[in-house]
Amino acid sequence: MVDLLSVEDPEDLAFLHATIAEFVSATGSEVGQAVLDTWPVSATGFVKVFPHEYQRALQELKDEAEAANSFSVTVNGDCITSPNLDIRNAYAIDNTPAVPGMRHVVLPAEALEPDSDEDSDDEEKSPKQPPKMPLMPKMPVKIIAPPPVKIVEVNGQNGHTNGHTNGVKDIEDSINDVGMKKKKRENLLDKTRGFVKYKRETKLYRDPEERQHDWEEIFDFKNVRRGLKTQAARCMDCGVPFCHSTSHGCPLGNIIPKFNDLVFHNDWKEALNQLTQTNNFPEFTGRVCPAPCEGACVLGINEPPVTIKNIECTIIDNAFDNGWIKATAPRNRTGKKVAIVGSGPSGLAAADQLNKAGHTVTVYERNNRCGGLLMYG
Repeated sequence: MVDLLSVEDPEDLAFLHATIAEFVSATGSEVGQAVLDTWPVSATGFVKVFPHEYQRALQELKDEAEAANSFSVTVNGDCITSPNLDIRNAYAIDNTPAVPGMRHVVLPAEALEPDSDEDSDDEEKSPKQPPKMPLMPKMPVKIIAPPPVKIVEVNGQNGHTNGHTNGVKDIEDSINDVGMKKKKRENLLDKTRGFVKYKRETKLYRDPEERQHDWEEIFDFKNVRRGLKTQAARCMDCGVPFCHSTSHGCPLGNIIPKFNDLVFHNDWKEALNQLTQTNNFPEFTGRVCPAPCEGACVLGINEPPVTIKNIECTIIDNAFDNGWIKATAPRNRTGKKVAIVGSGPSGLAAADQLNKAGHTVTVYERNNRCGGLLMYG
């Protein structure tokens, strides 16, 4: 659940103002500029949606930070607080930072140690010899010499094979051909029982520590594409594939089992043709679609479903990389003009279909950037 709060915190106000200013600078929005002109009065019109789970997580982080700074020592009447004095880190500290007027700061771990003359820091310490381990009795060892190697005549050559002495490989055999090994591994993939043999790829996202510093995609596409053929082998080619059912699975009716099989057989061009038959912009849906097709996957009844969304996204990305996506104007125009109001995904898809039919299409958008929900959310 969430709480609906007014924006009053100074940090929230500063963040909100900076975000609106950045938006106005990038888009020239008149509405955004009007908000900035009446700031901070206009800030009262904003509502902060604060999820309960997020509040709990922030409170836990705050409590941990306070606990880390709860250890302190008193030096000349002054209380010094430092996370380095945490009892959990006491044994990891080699040298205590120097403090004016003090020779040594007693750590919590050291306070538990008994005082003795031998442990004084002012006296020289003699190194202690480690205790000697008792030696194991030596057992008699019998050394057996290896049998002599007998070199026989091979192919009319005495002790030689292919012109080389025995035991030496040809240069063709000594090279580690990674590409050949990969090809052999792919040839060994079992499409018939792939859903039984292979597991769903679960490492789909980039490391949060890495992606929080940029605006790139959250998916680790390099890792996803590496094992994509194995994931395509998990598709069972069901007799009744609910994944491309418009009522239970893909609302566009994408022919999912077909392009999964084409990806498995490395026929990327035909996979693109199958995908674009029902999907005008797979570069959108391959990223923002919630993937109801995976929820309808028959394999998902008792196993994790096929990674359909990643396969779809990779098909269109591969097409862009190879230059297969090009503007294709219709051969004949009907002379009819059609206006599309709204440049969101549905409006652009309708415009694309009408353009393919030969009509002259004009798309209207009230905002200064196209994209609808994809642009403004």
